[in-house]
Amino acid sequence: MKGTILKRGNTYSYIVDIGKDPQTGKRKQKTKGGFQRKKDAEAALRKVIIELDENRYHEPSKESFASYISRWFFEHYQKRIKDSTVSARWYMIEKHLINENPFSEKKLSSITTKDIDDFYNKKIAENFSTNYIRKMHQILNQSLSQAVKWQLLAFNPVIDSDPPSAKKDEIKIWSFEEIHSFLNVCKKEQYYLLFLLAFYTGMRRGELLGLKWRDINIDKRFIQVERSLSYIPKKGYLLTTLKTLNSKRKVPIPEIIIDELLIHKKNQNKWKYKLNNQYFDNDLVICTETGSFLDPRNVLRVMKRICKAANLKPIRFHDIRHTHASILISSGVDLVKVSARLGHANPKITLETYAHLIPNDFNEVADIFHNAIQQSKKR
Repeated sequence: MKGTILKRGNTYSYIVDIGKDPQTGKRKQKTKGGFQRKKDAEAALRKVIIELDENRYHEPSKESFASYISRWFFEHYQKRIKDSTVSARWYMIEKHLINENPFSEKKLSSITTKDIDDFYNKKIAENFSTNYIRKMHQILNQSLSQAVKWQLLAFNPVIDSDPPSAKKDEIKIWSFEEIHSFLNVCKKEQYYLLFLLAFYTGMRRGELLGLKWRDINIDKRFIQVERSLSYIPKKGYLLTTLKTLNSKRKVPIPEIIIDELLIHKKNQNKWKYKLNNQYFDNDLVICTETGSFLDPRNVLRVMKRICKAANLKPIRFHDIRHTHASILISSGVDLVKVSARLGHANPKITLETYAHLIPNDFNEVADIFHNAIQQSKKR
């Protein structure tokens, strides 16, 4: 048997070579004692040797969870996510996984699945949404999976944990009457084109605020979605790449939108002429009168004010996107086409989001099946 069993006083210990230190090149050994019986020490030694032979042995990390997840975030994770996501992710980690986490100072190698389940139960008791807790779960899983790859852990305790099931937020949509009431009130507003485009295209707020004139094909009547306006900590609002590959897409638009775009373009040219050198031409379709980015927070404030003036139940800006999708689906537009228009990563997301809106005509389905059977008899 590789390794050595030693008797020290009334107990037994084992010593086994576990390889070389990658930095110093010196031989590394593992020693563990306190076994009351020699055969217990031998059994433990055999287990380590088998793990070494199968390349499954991991020397337990003495680093605390808080130290490790901070290091993982700044050295690894933040380099793999968008700049606009970094701030929100670090806030979650610092607040919930470090400052308000019972196992934060525990050794990485000592964290158990029960520790993680207790953490989820704590957050549930603090009334955090299940979706937010599942985001914490995702971060925990990613970070500890990486710890396994870096050979700091033998296994990932998150794998067997039991996070709460995600609960979908209720989708709020407006009726045709409510859409007309809203647009009628804001027709003379500077933000009118923004809201009109939102209702007619289903584009995201950031996509609309990052829209440039060169993205609009007047002759072929479509908008090429290329970028989004995002807030980057310490840098402010910047144009960034889109969420997914499918987010980059062509969105066909009707003649009424073309007409409104041309009217808006004339008004912008008046702003340019009036301000002359004080106008910063960034080629933006939706912008301030000086040509700079429109603050997304101002959009929400204006939307809230218009809802109040129109005596409408307030909805989120993103719910305009839901309203657009619901009208298409209830009008019988194919789900794949709706998914492509919205820029979803795949039609499955569209189905999961709007399944309850899809017409469910059981009689029609039954008739289709019956007709197919009847046709087969005539062959």
